[in-house]
Amino acid sequence: MPNKIQQARPIPTLRGYYAKRGRYSATATTEELLQTIPLAGFRHHDAPKLWNALKRGQALTLRRERLNPHDDKAVAIDWVDHQLGYLPREQNQLAADLLDRDEPLIARIIAKRDSVSSRKQLELGLYRMRPARGA
Repeated sequence: MPNKIQQARPIPTLRGYYAKRGRYSATATTEELLQTIPLAGFRHHDAPKLWNALKRGQALTLRRERLNPHDDKAVAIDWVDHQLGYLPREQNQLAADLLDRDEPLIARIIAKRDSVSSRKQLELGLYRMRPARGA
């Protein structure tokens, strides 16, 4: 496992920590929503034991795993020092490409559901920092 200094990315703040249901973009004053995507590998990582601590609107870090033997575009999702899972293989191309170009990306929890399908328990929004006005 890489050391914490290499995997840590600064997490930008977002005004209005919790988004009103159905109005996620309205609170993203400094961020641009690029994609909504479910968390994959939910039950194989730390997400189940952290379930009560995870809240809608929380920022999560994206960590590129270029040497992942199962997926050369793998993007892990972390919260604090815990891996929650991955972006699904069939939907991780955009995030992998942007992270490879050192774009400032974060994920936020958009929906948290008690669902039979573990793949749909956490839905994430993939965000990129908006350019400053006039830039």
